[in-house]
Amino acid sequence: MSLAVVNLSKAAERIDRPFALVTLGLLGDLSVNVYMCQGRLDWHKHVDEDELFLVHEGMVQLETERGPVTLHPEECAVVPKGIGHRSGSALRSVVLLVRAQVFSERKNGHRRLHATTDDPRMEKFRLSRALAEPTVRDFDPVPITGIEAFGLTVQRAKGAGPRLTTPRGGALLFSLRGAALVETSGGGARLEMGELVLLPSEEAYTLSAPETAVVVRLQAVE
Repeated sequence: MSLAVVNLSKAAERIDRPFALVTLGLLGDLSVNVYMCQGRLDWHKHVDEDELFLVHEGMVQLETERGPVTLHPEECAVVPKGIGHRSGSALRSVVLLVRAQVFSERKNGHRRLHATTDDPRMEKFRLSRALAEPTVRDFDPVPITGIEAFGLTVQRAKGAGPRLTTPRGGALLFSLRGAALVETSGGGARLEMGELVLLPSEEAYTLSAPETAVVVRLQAVE
């Protein structure tokens, strides 16, 4: 059975109003969503969940209590729980949003109600720039940031990569540039730029690319 591939631009076409979410699937305790940003949300915060914003199309101004960042395509930022924030854009912008699902038994009361003076300034990450170091080889996962117990990495793919196994919770693979082929024992999928696939827990897979591709991966840190 082939893997289910999601094209972010096409998924966003289903959204009939700004800031409404389309849920693409679950990755362990995380919800993977896409939303269309146009206009500006009111200030708000989440006391139970971090949020990862990755801009696919357009430009998003992310204002927070710890300072603003402007996100362009291939850029991301994480807003920690308890930090007031709002997103806005004059353009129709497509954003991949990953955030923790609220499970009270897992959170065990560890809510975060307020920002503190110890919180660092907001930081954004340009994903492909991390691959510019000459020591980075093809298929080397370069750590970018994290959300909850999950780590976001980026890698350059060309040719055939090693055989890997997803950790508990599975893995998200997103083609940032170029096209890549994901193969598992149950089938495969070709990821074009702007497409993603969610792999189940403890799934063996290989990643390959006929030409250079840049692939983002989100999975639990082991």
